Amino acid sequence: MDTPHSEPRHSHPDAPEPMHGPHGVRRCEQDVFVALMVEYALNQIRRLHPDGTTAGWDTVKLRSYNGRLLGPTIEARPGDTLNIMLHNMLPPDPNPAPPPGMPNRPHGFNLTNLHFHGMHVSPSGNADNMMVEVGPGQMFEYEVKIPIDHPAGTYWYHAHKHGSITLQLGSGLSGALIVRGDIDRVEGIREAREEILVLHQIPYDLKDDPTQPGQKANMVEDYTQFNPGNWVRLQRHFTINGEVVPTFELRPGEVQRWRFIHAGVNEGVRLRLVRRQGSTEVPLPHFQIAHDGITSGRLEQVDETELHPAYREDVMVRASDAAGRPLSPGTYWLVDELAATPATHVLARVEVKGPPVHMRLPRESDLARLAPFKPIEDHEITGQQQSVFSVLNTQPPQFLINGKAFDPNAPPRQLPLGAVEEWTVSSLNLDHPFHIHVNPFQLTVDGKLVWRDTLMVRQGETVKLRTRYERYIGMFMAHCHILAHEDLGMAEMMEIVMPGADSGHGGHHH
Repeated sequence: MDTPHSEPRHSHPDAPEPMHGPHGVRRCEQDVFVALMVEYALNQIRRLHPDGTTAGWDTVKLRSYNGRLLGPTIEARPGDTLNIMLHNMLPPDPNPAPPPGMPNRPHGFNLTNLHFHGMHVSPSGNADNMMVEVGPGQMFEYEVKIPIDHPAGTYWYHAHKHGSITLQLGSGLSGALIVRGDIDRVEGIREAREEILVLHQIPYDLKDDPTQPGQKANMVEDYTQFNPGNWVRLQRHFTINGEVVPTFELRPGEVQRWRFIHAGVNEGVRLRLVRRQGSTEVPLPHFQIAHDGITSGRLEQVDETELHPAYREDVMVRASDAAGRPLSPGTYWLVDELAATPATHVLARVEVKGPPVHMRLPRESDLARLAPFKPIEDHEITGQQQSVFSVLNTQPPQFLINGKAFDPNAPPRQLPLGAVEEWTVSSLNLDHPFHIHVNPFQLTVDGKLVWRDTLMVRQGETVKLRTRYERYIGMFMAHCHILAHEDLGMAEMMEIVMPGADSGHGGHHH
């Protein structure tokens, strides 16, 4: 095989919808049907060399969706129902349960489930339910009703079985989930070609193949592969849609919409689009329009965009200079300013070629009308919550929220439906991306209101977030999205309950 599997380029959002979309996805009226087979599959990843060149291929054997390095892109609209048949075709699990009383030891590598990250959908039953475990040989049908007022934007789905999330996401068990809607019809976006860029971190290494005794293969089979420093030691690189340093094309003057999804497990990236002048890199501005899938209502010109694990950023990329003149044809680069080694600095090539075109950016006034949420004002706040991330340097280390490790049997923190609460989130040591399921939160960044579902909280930092518990009751999680921290205990069960129920486990209320 000389080319790896990757998702096809995405067609114009207003193009007629085929009955059969990407592998395993089809639509009928307001139902989207998806078949996801979880199985070991052989694929190829381009080999990176210390000088930054790529040559040759590594054959990898990884747990995958439908035999690919990346799950199929699922497209839906507000009001649709996702019908996803998850079929676990992995071999029997040699270690399905943790030792008694030790839920935060890695286990259940061949058990799986699905999380619909960032989606405002039910956390119960056959929907976004973290309690579901689909074992080898089992099938489970997810039925996820998307509310009619759900914001259009960039979401994603991924495996979320506590004890094996890191191992499965570090094998690529994720994919894009795009909710189509109002923003896709805005002038300046409607005409723009769209690219979905899913970033994975797959720390494959030569391991004993559990399915072929006596054989070795490039696999992801144990948690030592996620140890700090291992990524650099192995000379691994972010893949984008399953490819190492893929190529994207724009015509001079063209505007495209790029949807970035950080589906990696550890390091963040700071993205710049640059042209090289001798040994210097000159940034080309791009324009942010949404964070974590939520339209900001602004067109923000920036030189760089930072993504931490689970972040999504929608940006308009323009093949023009800061003055709006079309770029000269040539090779430009998508680079990572946080890269640990010079070899991993370049994430993608961007070829500007072909006849020039004149395309306009969307107007900020058009975007402003589409910001989906009303700001949460001081007078609306009905209660307070606190989450403190900490790590105890014991053997093994303990990863805690509010001094406690994850315990699936402990009473959940109870949050009343309809409440509007302010969360104080802090980290005593290390940096941790805070993620909460079901409802997004509001924060203030540089004087501007931003809505997200995941936020990097730095060591020693305290952030204030505001959120509304709307529409859904049920159990769900808040956790660190450096997933090795989650698997090792940095997670907490929450439950949104009917108001007036016993809320002895929640925060205090005015």
